[in-house]
Parts: sequence; C-alpha cells; structure tokens
Amino acid sequence: MRSERSTNVKTVLAAGALVAGALAAGTASAQSSAAASGVTNAPAAAPGLSIGSPIGFGASWGDIGIGVGGQTLGDNTNDDVDGSAALVVGLGDADKYIGVEAVVDVISLRNDFGDDGAFAVKLHTNLPGNAAFAVGVENVGRWGNAKAGTSSVYAVGTKFFTVGSMPLAVNLGIGDNRFNDNGDTGANVFGGLALYVHPQLSLISDWTGNALNLGISALPFRSLPFVITLGALNVTGEDQGAQFGDDTEFGGAIGYNFRF
Repeated sequence: MRSERSTNVKTVLAAGALVAGALAAGTASAQSSAAASGVTNAPAAAPGLSIGSPIGFGASWGDIGIGVGGQTLGDNTNDDVDGSAALVVGLGDADKYIGVEAVVDVISLRNDFGDDGAFAVKLHTNLPGNAAFAVGVENVGRWGNAKAGTSSVYAVGTKFFTVGSMPLAVNLGIGDNRFNDNGDTGANVFGGLALYVHPQLSLISDWTGNALNLGISALPFRSLPFVITLGALNVTGEDQGAQFGDDTEFGGAIGYNFRF
C-alpha cells in the first residue's frame, strides 16, 4: 500500500541551489508537515531537508511554489552576491502513480529579470514507510547566459526515520555534471541528513557530490507555509570552479507554497 499524502514532504523551492547549486528550501502542506514533525496538530508547512541536493519527494497536482534566494560569491569574481528566483508547479499524483515537478528558474537577479534561466523536471513517487524516490533533470531548455551551461541528470531516494522523538530525513542519490567534482565527468554520489529538532526547525547537513553544506531551515509562522533556509556553503573548501573557487560562502532562500 502506498503512503498517504500526509507523508509527502514536498520541495517547492530550490532557490540558492538554483543560484549556485547550493541551497534548497522545502515546504509542505499541513498534512505533510505532520509526517515530518511527528505531531498531530501540525503547522502549515515543514522546514526544508536539503541545502543543494535534490530529494525524493516532490510537488504533485495542486501544488505551486514560489521563492527567491541568494548567496555570496568567491573572491575571484567581480560581484559580491547573486540571487535567483523560481516557480514550481506540480502535476500528477505521487501517492497513486507518478508526480511531476516542473521548475522555471531565473538564474541571476543582478541582470535584467528573466533574461537568463532554465527549466528542471522531476518524476517522483511516494513509497511506504515515509519514503520517496525520484529521477530528474536540471538546467534544460536554457536561455540567455544559461545556454553556456549543461544539464544534470540524477536519481535520488529520501526516507524519514525517528531518532528518539525527532524525525530524521536521510537523502541519498547519484547524478552527473553539477554533482561532480570540478573537472570530473561521469556520475557521483550525493546525499544528506536533516534532523527535525522542532516541528518548525530542521538542522541540515548536505553533501552535493562536490561540497559540504551546513544550515538550518525554519518555519517562522506556524499558520503560514513560508520557509526560510540559511546555510554555510562548501565548508570543507572544495574547488568549485571559476565562479566560486574554494571559498566557504553563505546563502539563504525563502519560499512560499500554494494549493489549488
């Protein structure tokens, strides 16, 4: 038997991840939040469980998310900070069959809004035991300066466990291109952990395949599906290429979701 919709913690925003492949925030419906928090009187959303890596859960029919994020840039760039915006739309039914999460990503807010961007698509299904699996492709249908980039394909699974009285999300996947070390080709492993220390707060550790990101995600208002995620990016100082170098940067994202 498939998991009920209440187990579906949906990603509605990959804001900083859309800027630099670095920061993600997640929101959920009130029912989804109950699964993440382990409480019955659940808040209107759930804090995020990733900072840069895709997750197995995703948006289904009736889910719409909007968000914006930004991060500092490396010392070898002319700019100190950049940002992006995203629109996420859900199709299908991940509980019964397959959900489809479609993302429109405006990759830079420093230039004329909308001049540069790309699309992403994820197919996902919910599994028994508060788990989900997804396959997807990022950075396709590129326009503007984004045409110089490459797409990335991935597969990922996410499952919730309980540690004491606190839910723990475990994320594990494999992908190419942006998930690789700088200059490498082929596929690479990514994954992370998110501990829900409170129904409105999660602590996140995320290995994107080429960098370790650490952060927190919070739901400031219990009655509103508004999520804030803040993180330290590349804390181990891995080589991130020309734009980010080997510096540790800082990023943040905000997201809000709707249902129709």
